Amino acid sequence: MTTHEKTRQVRQRIVQACDDLLYHKGYNPMSFSDIAKASGIPRGNLNYHFKTKRQVLEAVIEYRLQQTRAMLDDWEQGLPTPLERLKRFARIPLNERENVSRFGCPMGSLNTELGKQQAELQAVARMQFDLFREWLTRQFRALLPHRDADALSLHLLARTQGVAVMAHVYADRSLPRREVDGLCAWLESLE
Repeated sequence: MTTHEKTRQVRQRIVQACDDLLYHKGYNPMSFSDIAKASGIPRGNLNYHFKTKRQVLEAVIEYRLQQTRAMLDDWEQGLPTPLERLKRFARIPLNERENVSRFGCPMGSLNTELGKQQAELQAVARMQFDLFREWLTRQFRALLPHRDADALSLHLLARTQGVAVMAHVYADRSLPRREVDGLCAWLESLE
């Protein structure tokens, strides 16, 4: 294995550990000591890869965007109709309902935290929502060409985030199932 490949793997390990930390602990309370412990990389070596927490955040957001793009590409390939893709999106809160009931949505929680006092960082984190919004808009446009596709995509995003927030607030693992069923029925009624 080349030095470049080893460096890439270490960086990836740090990013994945930080992704979990951001979700479970939050950006502001997360320290470089937390990152070192979670990644198994000595604290002094972290500075070789990341000089600031902002750099860590940007790397995690890029990682999440890559993961999301791959997921959306899979849905495009595997689900033949826009309605099926939209319903698949609506079911996201069910995928991780245990974590959602304990920690909320990883994107929503991070954006809420950063939006309070760190607008420039929140703009970086918002890119995750922007990616979903653009993709959802394309799906709605294909399904309902005469409707306001962007407004529908924002509505679906808001409703799925609401499901995550309420499941978290009430620590209710059953709430996502009920709400997602309602979202899917709403999507079917649009056709």
